[in-house]
Amino acid sequence: MEYILILFFINFSIYILFLIINIISLLLFSSNINNQFLKSPVSVIIAIRNGQKALDNLINDLLNQEYSEDIEFILVDDQSIDKTKKIIQNAEQKHPQIKYVSSSEGDPKLSFKKRALDAGVEKSNHDILLFTDVDCQLGKYWVSSMAENFDKNTDYVIGFSRSRKIFGLANLFQRIDFLMLMFSAKSVAQIGWPLASSGQNQAYRKSLFKKVGGYKKISHLLMGDDSIFLQLCLKHNAKVKFSMNSNSYVFCRSEKTWKSLFLQRMRWAGDGNVMWRYNFLFYLVMLSTVLSNIFIFFLIFSNLINLLFIIIGIKFMIEIIFAFLGANYFKERISISGFIYWHILNTLYVPIMSVASFFVRFLSWKNRGQ
Repeated sequence: MEYILILFFINFSIYILFLIINIISLLLFSSNINNQFLKSPVSVIIAIRNGQKALDNLINDLLNQEYSEDIEFILVDDQSIDKTKKIIQNAEQKHPQIKYVSSSEGDPKLSFKKRALDAGVEKSNHDILLFTDVDCQLGKYWVSSMAENFDKNTDYVIGFSRSRKIFGLANLFQRIDFLMLMFSAKSVAQIGWPLASSGQNQAYRKSLFKKVGGYKKISHLLMGDDSIFLQLCLKHNAKVKFSMNSNSYVFCRSEKTWKSLFLQRMRWAGDGNVMWRYNFLFYLVMLSTVLSNIFIFFLIFSNLINLLFIIIGIKFMIEIIFAFLGANYFKERISISGFIYWHILNTLYVPIMSVASFFVRFLSWKNRGQ
């Protein structure tokens, strides 16, 4: 019992220390302001699998972009079985900025989304590459505000994304949980320790993509095209920024059900499960997060009630401070009741996701078997 308590205390301390570092970053470090923006042509690359329901909105958002330099929109059809191909090709005929590409043109050693993205990169004409998803909502200055982060010293830009609260309790949890992840991604990137990115909103140079060998080293992973790819880039001394221009923020898909949210996060957790191969310190932080939440259940069943209240109290206070500092920084709203709901549910959610991560190999990309 004593050794188990020591193990849990160590991991809980790592988790709390990590949050404190995030809080200090939010309090003390100002946003990066780029006064040496080198306006460059841009390629926007989007992998699309059965996206007919969202494509019209996406194409409209892309065509409404205001950017003074050359811009191309590469829409990669990833073997869709709906009308995705037809919609993209019709748009291509009407708008010269839009380019239809098939994922079959990507590296055959890659699979699913990474092969589709690889095809898009190969067909791109510009060095600055922007990425998002078919079901994301983009403001008209998204391209310009992401591109403005690239100066001569910048290789990779992490973008901010969040979901709208428009459905039920699963969506509420998704919104707050994703905000917490984004707050942390921004906080650590700002102190020169970038750990995570999202394929819903990111950008990097094509020259960097070539330098790291594209996705070849992570071809075996179901996902991996954002946070793990970021780790590969860091090993090649990539210079990374977090975009703080509010015009660069995007809205991602709001999940309607617990099942859809669970499957999405299960795929994400699969990346975390192998993170030790790419960034052991980041993996240690994720492991401490899992064990800290398991610690609470351990204390409940050990009848250590006084210690349980202390641990829950410390965890709650540090997390709520971080949540509201992040919300203030990004001008997002998190209600007290919403945070309490997330905080309680997250204690169970994190251990469940850690177990589910070991079964990610049984999942597929957009309902396509492996």
